[in-house]
Order: sequence, then C-alpha cells, then structure tokens
Amino acid sequence: MDVTSTSSPNGVRNLPVRDHGASEALGLWEPKRSLTLEAARRHTQRIQILRKILIAMATALVIVLGLQFMGKGTSTFDNPNPTESVKMVNPRYSGRTADGLPFYLTADTATRTMAKRDEVALINPVLEFVRLDGAASSFVLANNGTYNDVTKVLDLNDSVNLETDDGYICQTTFSRIFAREKRIEGSEPIQCTGTFGVVNGQAYEINKNYTEFIFKDGMSAQIKQDPAQKPAADASNPEASNQFAFSGDGLVYVDADRGIYEGGTTKLFAREGETVTVKQGAATINAQEITILRREATSQADGSLRLGEVNKIIAQKDFRYQNPQNDARGDQGVYERDKSLITVTGNVRVMQPSGNMVKTDRLTYNTITETARFSGNCQGRDCGSNGRSRTTIGGN
Repeated sequence: MDVTSTSSPNGVRNLPVRDHGASEALGLWEPKRSLTLEAARRHTQRIQILRKILIAMATALVIVLGLQFMGKGTSTFDNPNPTESVKMVNPRYSGRTADGLPFYLTADTATRTMAKRDEVALINPVLEFVRLDGAASSFVLANNGTYNDVTKVLDLNDSVNLETDDGYICQTTFSRIFAREKRIEGSEPIQCTGTFGVVNGQAYEINKNYTEFIFKDGMSAQIKQDPAQKPAADASNPEASNQFAFSGDGLVYVDADRGIYEGGTTKLFAREGETVTVKQGAATINAQEITILRREATSQADGSLRLGEVNKIIAQKDFRYQNPQNDARGDQGVYERDKSLITVTGNVRVMQPSGNMVKTDRLTYNTITETARFSGNCQGRDCGSNGRSRTTIGGN
C-alpha cells in the first residue's frame, strides 16, 4: 500500500492519503461493515430454513419406520411360516404325574414348528414311567409321535409297544398317553399279553395307574390259567374230568363287545341284541353280562400280581349253559369252583338230549357228585311229586 503526503500552499503538511487502488491491485480486500452485517443476516436465515427442513425430514422418517415396523410385526405373529422349525438331537423331557411320580421322555430327534409351538414331532420316542411308588420302570416306545409339553399328552404312531413292570406287553399302531393322569387310550386295534392271558381289542383304554385294561368295540381273549397258583387242596379235586363245569387248567376263550380287566376280575359286556360267549372245552356259557373272577397271588420274586385258575363266573341276563349232555337257561347263572356248584335262577329250563325238559325257579348242580337239585315251582319228568328232585345230568 502506497502512502503519500502533500503540503498546502502555505507550507503546512497535510495527513497521508491511502492509495486504495494499489491495495486492490495487490489482491487485498478490506470488508465494509454494512456488507458484513447483511451477509450474516442472510446466513442466519439459511441456517434456520435448513434446520426446519431437517426436523421435518427426521419426523417423516420416524413415521415411515414406525409404520413399517408395525406392519412387519403383525405379519410375523399372525401368519407364522409353518416351514420354520427348530430341530433338537437326543432331546429329554421330564415331568411328574398327578400323584408325584416321575416320568421321562427321550427320542432321537425332536422338531418344533412355528405353527405348533407347544408341540414337538418325535422320531423313535421312548416314554419311561413308574406305575406305583417303589415299582420298577415301565416303558412305551414307537417309531414316531408328537408331544405337547404344556398338557403333557403324548401321541404315538407306528409300532407302538407297551411293557409294564408287572409283565403286561401290548402292541398297537396308535396310543394317546396322558402322562400326568397315568392313562392311555387308542382307537386302533391292540393285542395284550400278560397274566390275564391274551386279549385282542378294536379299541382300548388303560386307566387307574395302568392297572385297568378296557378293550372295546369288539374283543376276544384267551384266559390262560396258571396251575402254579392253584391251592394244594385242588390237586385231588375229581371235578377235573367233569364236562359240566369250567374246570381244569385249560384255556378259556372269550368273545364280547367290551371287556374290563382289573386284577383278578374280568367284566364282559355284549353288544345290544347279542351275548357274551365264554367257552372251555365242550362247555359254553352265554349271557349279556359275565364276570369272571380268578384266584390272585403275589409273586415272591418281584411282588407283582399273578392270576391262577377261574374261581367264579357270574352270568347275568339271558344266561345259557351248553355242553353235549345239557342245555340250561335262566336269568342268571353262577359257577363257584371252591363250592363245586353251578346255580341257575329265574325262569330255569333244562333240556337234555333225550328230549326231557325241566322248568323250575332254581337249579343247583354239584360238579363233584354230578347231580342237580331243582327247587321252587318245578315242572318235568325229573321234578317228582313234591316238585323237587335230585338227578344226574352231567358227567362223561
């Protein structure tokens, strides 16, 4: 910047004068105050406008993201993808029954899907449970099944096998096990073997701590009598060769609509219009309802229940007894092995091959002496003048 000084005509020296042209030529700029304030105002206005725009954009972005999040959340929970699943290898589930006993469920694999979150699909499941406190473990296994770990209900399919600690073995194709309540039901055919013999049913239930077996919708059975459970006094019983009574250790065959097995008691029921059939050798009993009682004993080896020979048969409603020598009918018939008696009551009719018929109110037959006593209002050749008679109607 050039600075020059001048003198007045009277010789007085004036103040120096700046040369702005030289400064501008050198590229130096000196702002003016009025221009600087105006620029600052415009800058402030621009900042305020940009701030408002940014706030508006941020608000709009939050609204858009919120709407998208809400939309995705509804889609995920209301319409689960059934193909989404979680697979576990060698899973183990446990629980307790209503009476506090433990049970355990294992499998090769367990798969849980989003569609059924409370259930797992099992491959080769095995259920281990305890029927009674102090008893050994029992098992149920199958090829596959499903388990609801909330309700503790296990559905088993394909080659279902049940084996209890007291010697019962059952095979079926479907079982629904209520592990907490200790019961099983199924709508498919089943076969069970055990101390009661062999039983086949079209459907079934297993209740009361797995001790009551119910076979329904048609069932058949073979009652196998265990001679080891026979009292020693019976060894010389001459009833063994008697064809009128259900005697000896031979198989007893059963056909009924429904059968209930609990301990040594078997209750058989017929379909409406039909009768239950119980047969041993040449002797057959028919009735609408039949109860078979067997001698019970406890195994010294493991404390389990063992059943012996048929000890008593109670047949009610439309009773009929047949063998080659006799055809006896009545309202009710009772066979008591320990007393060696068969008693028929209510509208009793006895027909023999000879054509002789006796009608009476009550028939009592002694299976040892092979003689019958008719009592009450008796009609027929063997009744006698006083309406009572003893006659031999059985035997070989």
